[in-house]
Amino acid sequence: MVNGKKKLSKTGASPFYFEPMRGLGTLVTNDWGGWAFLDDADFAAFLAGKIAEGHARYPELAAGGFLLRPSDFISCSEKFAGLNASIFGGTALHIIIPTIRCNQKCVYCHASAKGAGEKQFDMDLETARKTVDFILSSPRAGLDIEFQGGEPLLNWEVVKFAVEYAEARAGELKKTVSFKLVTNLSAMDDDKLRFIFKHRIAVATSLDGPAALHDAQRVYSGGSGHACAVKWIKKFNAARPRYLKRGYIYRITALATVTRRMLAKPRELVDEYLKLGQREVYPRPLNPFGFTGGNWQKIGYTAAEYLAFYRELLEYLIGLNLRGVKIREKTAQTFLTKILGGEDPSHMDCRLMCGAAIGQLAYNYNGDIYTCDEGRMLAVMGDESFRLGSVLDATYAGVIDHPVTKTACLSSCLESLPGCSDCAFKPFCGVCPVNSYFLGSLFPQKANDQRCAVNKGVQKILFEKLAQADSRAVLETWLNAEWYRDGAKARKAAANA
Repeated sequence: MVNGKKKLSKTGASPFYFEPMRGLGTLVTNDWGGWAFLDDADFAAFLAGKIAEGHARYPELAAGGFLLRPSDFISCSEKFAGLNASIFGGTALHIIIPTIRCNQKCVYCHASAKGAGEKQFDMDLETARKTVDFILSSPRAGLDIEFQGGEPLLNWEVVKFAVEYAEARAGELKKTVSFKLVTNLSAMDDDKLRFIFKHRIAVATSLDGPAALHDAQRVYSGGSGHACAVKWIKKFNAARPRYLKRGYIYRITALATVTRRMLAKPRELVDEYLKLGQREVYPRPLNPFGFTGGNWQKIGYTAAEYLAFYRELLEYLIGLNLRGVKIREKTAQTFLTKILGGEDPSHMDCRLMCGAAIGQLAYNYNGDIYTCDEGRMLAVMGDESFRLGSVLDATYAGVIDHPVTKTACLSSCLESLPGCSDCAFKPFCGVCPVNSYFLGSLFPQKANDQRCAVNKGVQKILFEKLAQADSRAVLETWLNAEWYRDGAKARKAAANA
């Protein structure tokens, strides 16, 4: 037998997947989110169909959906639906690019940003209006609009217009719309911050660690990009309690793009986040788009090197939590939402079928529509393969029925991909067809896919930690839905303070 192969036990039980785990026996998983570790004897008994009522492992395996009875079919199908709910929910995330200009020059820039003075790469108000109208033509009642770039604050007029216009039109159409702004914060000011709080816009920024590291990776002609980010993170956190009373629910979040410079400094990264009062750290591995390829010899690394960094970072975070310091890691939280929570985290690259077009759409500054932000990044590099049309003349139905949309779905469906269809981590994982296409094949070639190696490696580390009682206790707390936003109870408490 080969690691990860899909099997059907002799009991007539459900198909399952397996992966030998050093020191832990064999991990078995199934399509409805069940998982368990089996030692050699129990795994052999399971394969032979000899685990029946009265066996010590029977209750656990039956509860996990590995030993199906007719009465279990409905509950397992419901668990499968919950684990993959976003596939059936329609396009929820809509990414608007107000400009591809940027005032920073990041060594890994995935968006191939243009210079800050090249205003021909700004979206105009009419295109913004048509973009919002297109987004609201989606049949989905609840929509998320995210502003990215470039640096979206460099075209603030369009961001402000799009928010106010979307709110007004959504009200007329009996829809709800929420907003997120991804910004380096260097063009932030007090008026913009007040607008953000007033319109309940979630804010995400980049923080690549201490000043020396951040500024080496994110070069800012105006001075220290790190100083700008820190200044506005502090101002945001100081102002937020006042706005919590008025219904603003989000904490500012940050991500760190991991380059070779960062590999030896996972603790320094975490400490920088803690120093600023952040409760979540999101170390993002490099992807191949934009400026990364040309700089790979300077900033790149192997999957094994990244996983060594990730393991040290995760273990440091778990240790901090055990000492009462509450901070979590975002990638782990995403996978654990499936592994422990049995729920779909709505992460576009962590699905049975990628979210390209059917989960997200990206709208470039000129109104061109792409399957996703990665498809848009590829277009900036000169390849329009993932373009679906333009807001000037396309319809939502036409975009969803587009051959490129269908191709993205087909090429990212884990059930049909060699190396994915029989992988033990398939129930919790996903692929990116744009990434695969860029590397040479629309259908991912697992033997040469660093993204696969990282995803699989991270999940193996997580399962190792789940086998340890103290680590599992910490990881279970990371599923708290109010970790980086406050629910009604917290808002009521703040209002009464």
